[in-house]
Amino acid sequence: MTGSATSQNNDIETCIRGRFDAVALVVEANPTPEEFRAAQSRLGALMREMPSGAHIALLTRHPALILTTLVGHAATRTSDGDFWNGYFDAIGVPADRSFSAAVTAFAGDMLRESGLLDAAELRSDDLVPLLELHAGLPPRDVDALVDVIEAHVAAGRAPSGTAILDHLTEPGFAHRMSVLPNGFRTLLDHAPDIAATFLARICATLVATVASPDDWAGDRLTTATVDLPPTILAALRVRLERAAFLAGDTAAVALCTARFPELRYDVSEGSLTVIVPSDAAATTWRVWAGDAPEQVSVGANEAAVIPVTAALRECVLVSLDTGARRSVPVLLPGDPIVLFAPDGRVMSRHRTLPAGPVVALVPNDAQLLGSGRTPVPITETHAGPWEGWLLRTVDLEGHSTLTVHRDGRPGQTRRVRPVESPSIELPEPLPGITTRDGDPVFGERPLVDLPAHEGDDVKEWRVRVRRAGDVEWLVDYPWAAEDYVTSADPFDGVDGPLLGRYEIAVSDSYRLDLRRVADIAEGLDVVHEPAVRLPVEKGLTESATQFTVGDGLSVDDETVEFAPDVTERITSVSAGDDTLELVVRPPHALVRIERSGVPAAWQTSLAELDVTALDHHRLAVYVPGAVDVSFALLDGDLDIVREWDADGRSGAEFSLATRGVADAAKRLVAGTLVALIDDESGETDEAPIATVVRGGRQASAPSIVVEDPLINEWMRLDAAHAEETGAPPTESPLDAAEAPVDELLTADPTASLLALADSPVSPDRVPAMFIRSGLAELPFTSTGRSGASHPNPYIGCTLAMSAIVDPAAPDRDEVQAYLTTRGGEELLRLLASGRMSDPRTGVFDRNVLAVDAMGRDMVDALFQHFRIVPGPVLDLDMRTSATIDAFHRRVEWMADPVSVEAPRHVNTMLRDVRRSSPEMYDLIAARNEALDGVDTGGNPWMLLSMQSMCFAAVARLQAHGRLKQGGLTDEGRAMWARLADYFPGMVSTDVLIANAVAVRAAALA
Repeated sequence: MTGSATSQNNDIETCIRGRFDAVALVVEANPTPEEFRAAQSRLGALMREMPSGAHIALLTRHPALILTTLVGHAATRTSDGDFWNGYFDAIGVPADRSFSAAVTAFAGDMLRESGLLDAAELRSDDLVPLLELHAGLPPRDVDALVDVIEAHVAAGRAPSGTAILDHLTEPGFAHRMSVLPNGFRTLLDHAPDIAATFLARICATLVATVASPDDWAGDRLTTATVDLPPTILAALRVRLERAAFLAGDTAAVALCTARFPELRYDVSEGSLTVIVPSDAAATTWRVWAGDAPEQVSVGANEAAVIPVTAALRECVLVSLDTGARRSVPVLLPGDPIVLFAPDGRVMSRHRTLPAGPVVALVPNDAQLLGSGRTPVPITETHAGPWEGWLLRTVDLEGHSTLTVHRDGRPGQTRRVRPVESPSIELPEPLPGITTRDGDPVFGERPLVDLPAHEGDDVKEWRVRVRRAGDVEWLVDYPWAAEDYVTSADPFDGVDGPLLGRYEIAVSDSYRLDLRRVADIAEGLDVVHEPAVRLPVEKGLTESATQFTVGDGLSVDDETVEFAPDVTERITSVSAGDDTLELVVRPPHALVRIERSGVPAAWQTSLAELDVTALDHHRLAVYVPGAVDVSFALLDGDLDIVREWDADGRSGAEFSLATRGVADAAKRLVAGTLVALIDDESGETDEAPIATVVRGGRQASAPSIVVEDPLINEWMRLDAAHAEETGAPPTESPLDAAEAPVDELLTADPTASLLALADSPVSPDRVPAMFIRSGLAELPFTSTGRSGASHPNPYIGCTLAMSAIVDPAAPDRDEVQAYLTTRGGEELLRLLASGRMSDPRTGVFDRNVLAVDAMGRDMVDALFQHFRIVPGPVLDLDMRTSATIDAFHRRVEWMADPVSVEAPRHVNTMLRDVRRSSPEMYDLIAARNEALDGVDTGGNPWMLLSMQSMCFAAVARLQAHGRLKQGGLTDEGRAMWARLADYFPGMVSTDVLIANAVAVRAAALA
């Protein structure tokens, strides 16, 4: 830090300031402990030579030197004793409080004179926090940060700096930040890019010492291999010498040697997926990546690709073999945007964005604003993977920030790099080719684009490459910027062909630390014929994949052929002693049919659509690259019987309700449902997706085994209800409405509720099953974090309410944060006071009656906004969305005989509610007030909100022993379940509201 050993005193300041020219924090200049000690020694000598009390002269002549000695003491001290006493010992002079007072008073001037960052709020009471900011991370903060990382991985979370920041900074969970050391929180506030880099490098180093302990032994951890400032690295090495990372925690150690599930966007197929990486053993996962959980079996040494079919906060995967839980964040309701890098990986909200094109997944009614709240240019727009979402390519050049705005409310402001920043440019991945872990493979070398540099000074960028996991860099080379954009080969000097997994790093400081990991098979190319495999009678169209290779590269199979029942094959590519296994999976269509009591799963074989079945729901087809899909029913002679447009779309997934198909096929002896597929070139392909049969239901059930007896019972009840109703809802007989309690499902209410949440029963049918079984009338107990943070927010909040009123329940801060983020502020208000801010909102009222004459499309257009982003379930948007869903089925409900009997039953129950709970009765009465001026005699369906709330009130008061008289009978239970068949969203919401009031009443009692 002092320049050369021969520097004279009048040169010291110049040398140090030269190191500070391009940095804002002292730590960015990479001073070593030895340089800090040399500076302290030099200052001590100066102070001994100067007259006593000549502090101002010293501060004026040597501000950079003095700051270096102060920061050096903050960066290396291991004791929490008095800072100043230790400091004077370090510089070798007697304690002088007048000097420390002068330094404190003039610290801001000294920092500005030295060209360093000043944060006045950090030095208002004590100078030490500001000095520690400039130190980066003092040893005690490095120790504390390792503890945080260790606890994070031990909890089963992804072992990466990004995952740690995502978890600790999740909106609504502010209490989590308390585990971070103060020094790191300060760094995160004032230098977020540096903080994120330090955390990422520390975390990666800790993981490497577990994954490859011999390669990453302590003596090999240098500033070149680890990319940490010398003082922070020294503290990290001391910590590892004292105790190995994750010592003794076998399960957590395994996370350091295996890949974690990742969210990925496939540009070529337009799909958003979760990649479950390969493992040595076959694994079965329960996965929440859409509306209902799926059971996914992953073979040994195979990866799984799971489509994310609905907008959701996170994808959750639970291993049915080990119980391990993996959570992959997707989006935040208050910040509805997902950004993707060129290789399809999600770009962290904690990292700066490139000053150029970025792909953003956003709601169609969101604005993307840059610096000065000006719109950023949108260069390309495509349909997103979820209804109401778009994929927009935006150009961030000329902007320093990016913020998504919706409803006038801004999301998180993301920082954009300066225009003069490099970028790592990845080539197009080889289509249909991945590694065993599901990563894309590139047939060309990535390049590094270096920005044009204006000015006479020399601007250098450090470009490095190494094999992923290795300590030593293959290339570590400075590239000088020109006055024009240049493309640099980061592998310059490395003989080709490249084969394997490589890490590419480009930086000029800790603030700008770009990294990419890429699997490269240089010189490999591939062609699939056909480009997309479509369904045929026995599976998928036969196809062939043809490989071509450059010099020095060879493949095991130049042509890989696929029979109709084969979707992927394994082959290998080699170069010298290096070999890379490839998974060849040509793009292909998938079909999924939903039925009661049967887990829905994507399949490549044709679905069977039984016209005699009583449980018709939905059929979906997923076609990569499809622009539009419609459907046609063909008879045995292949003539068209009827055609339909898709009534649902989510990216490349198109769906159709099967009831209409079954009705149209009733007179057919045999038939086929085909998909008419329009591609980007304007051509249309036709492919069968289902055969029309009679009595073939059992033969077409997917071969998925569910071992949990409670889940099996829920599926049996779901299927039995479909059989009992026997006909479309509009023809259901009143005498079918008998619902006795299911004793197996009510023996352990809490376990049964969790099993229902984990079952593949469609979310639209869960409320009716919950009621029909008798579970809705029973109390639930605290289950700990696993139950009170369930991916199904209705069930998770129900269990979390039991936990929050239990003083002995653990993790109360986590439970309350879950209730806030998944349930909403209204839920907490109900728990605290038994009342809502305005119980007349989000229910049937005069405004709903005003749209009665409108067509469904027009109503959906009016209220589409409420459906797009999944917020807390009791927020107004979500309650309104549930009400609109109920509005659409009002006519069907009024045609059901149960709708005639329900008002009489509700009037009887109202008296019981009034006697038992004034708060609950007020909620029901408020819904009646919302109908002032409405002709409920002519529009009896307008009473549905009030009736739904009354049923929920009686059941949950009964569950908590707060109902003084009455209760649900078998008849009442059946009526309520029937109501839930039609209006699942409304019923779920009201159960949650009623449960909050009843839980509060029981706790107060």
